Amino acid sequence: MKTIKQLLITLAVLLCSATASAYDFEVDGIYYNITSITDLTVEVTYGDNEYSDKVIIPETVVYKSKVLKVTSIGSDAFEDCSGLTSVVIGNNVTSIPDYAFDGCSNLTSVVIGNNVTRIPYCAFSGCSNLTSVVIGNSVTSIGDYAFSGRSGLTSIEIPNSVTSIGEGAFYGCSGLTSVEIPNSVTSIGSDAFEDCSGLTSVTIGNSVTSIGSDAFEDCSGLTSVTIGNSVTSIGGYAFSGCSGLKKIEFKCAKIGTWFNGTSIEEVVIGNSVTSIIGGAFKNCSSLTNIHLLGKTPPSIVSNTFAESQYANLTIYVPQGSLSTYQSSDVWKYFWDIREEGTTETPEEEVNKCATPVITYNDNGLDITTETDGAEIHTDITCSDANSYNGDRIDLSATYSITTYATKSGYLNSDTATATLCWIAVSGSSEENSIIEVEAMPVLITCDNGTIIIRGGEDGAEVVVYSTSGVAVGNDIITNGNATVSTGLTKGETAIINIAGKGIKIVMQ
Repeated sequence: MKTIKQLLITLAVLLCSATASAYDFEVDGIYYNITSITDLTVEVTYGDNEYSDKVIIPETVVYKSKVLKVTSIGSDAFEDCSGLTSVVIGNNVTSIPDYAFDGCSNLTSVVIGNNVTRIPYCAFSGCSNLTSVVIGNSVTSIGDYAFSGRSGLTSIEIPNSVTSIGEGAFYGCSGLTSVEIPNSVTSIGSDAFEDCSGLTSVTIGNSVTSIGSDAFEDCSGLTSVTIGNSVTSIGGYAFSGCSGLKKIEFKCAKIGTWFNGTSIEEVVIGNSVTSIIGGAFKNCSSLTNIHLLGKTPPSIVSNTFAESQYANLTIYVPQGSLSTYQSSDVWKYFWDIREEGTTETPEEEVNKCATPVITYNDNGLDITTETDGAEIHTDITCSDANSYNGDRIDLSATYSITTYATKSGYLNSDTATATLCWIAVSGSSEENSIIEVEAMPVLITCDNGTIIIRGGEDGAEVVVYSTSGVAVGNDIITNGNATVSTGLTKGETAIINIAGKGIKIVMQ
């Protein structure tokens, strides 16, 4: 089955074909075709020379005294541009064709403008070095196999505008480590994250109603999954082969047979679960504890569990409901049912871990949570941004930090994010060796449109720009701190300039 599936995906990637067409005009190395004389719109196309290095597609272009809006990218415009390294798509572009960047083997970075509504079929097929993608906040769907096989892709921010993730959208993206699926998403296609072996944590938002078959199959590094309370349909083998999965939390109404081949040890069943299908946990040989948050026992049948599990599992139930479970059909067969301190107050208010706080101290990060005994899970990725201009090489190291807290019997905390980077101290000499250049760490966090800077040199000006280059806020660093209210929303990209140093972050 797997071999056939992989063959079909390979064939899909190879189906793109080149067509010949002329371009109408060229400006600054970008070729254009006029798409509407009356609306004054153009599309980017290919021309005499293959695109290479960094390409910035503008919002408008001036030709023969006419200001023309750049609204689309034509078929094959960037096909097989092996010298292309990065692309910024302007905010007037609304559509990208299938196979848009097929064969761009050295493409590492893509910024998708805020008016693109769909990432199409196999958009980045053959982009084997793609590591950094910023998706604009108007994208509503990620198409089938849009990023499939991109093993270099380590992280992706899915904006709140996205409502569907297509079949095989991230199939084989083995470098992905942490994915948060926002509440706007209603469906996750079959094979969407299959073979993402580096994926460690998945939070499925409360608006998702369906998860396709094999959606997370063979995600061997997956250790934590939270399933939202709107999920009504999960396809077969959705989590099959997730050998690293130790704990899963359910809020959905019905639990089915999705965990063959997992090493799941602990299950939290929310108070919205009403039934558990036969055989659901029968093959989970590592399962030791089940925490039920509802005082009314979900309905189950005898073959939901293996015979040995009735003797060896520990079942934790809400305080005051022990006798109810002990007398309920099938649940009464368990030998070890215990009460734990919960109430009927909604679980989101009582049993949710506090969101961690990230601070920088003594050349390291301190991550704390107010929930005593909680375990903190942190993922840090480093992206070295390099730009080359003649005999000048600009280097910067930026660390993206994602962390959340968990505790047995509690809901996972909200995710906290921050960006850590180094900026040069004024007066430092860049004529010396790299080791001797003085720099200081700056920790950046954002919440509800406000950017908070901790660190940096007093008196330095902080200016925040949108991706279109418009300044949206500024402040002066005082006592090592600055606060900038931007008006930007979650999912939008902000460019922060601190004493001449530019840092790009995605708003949370």
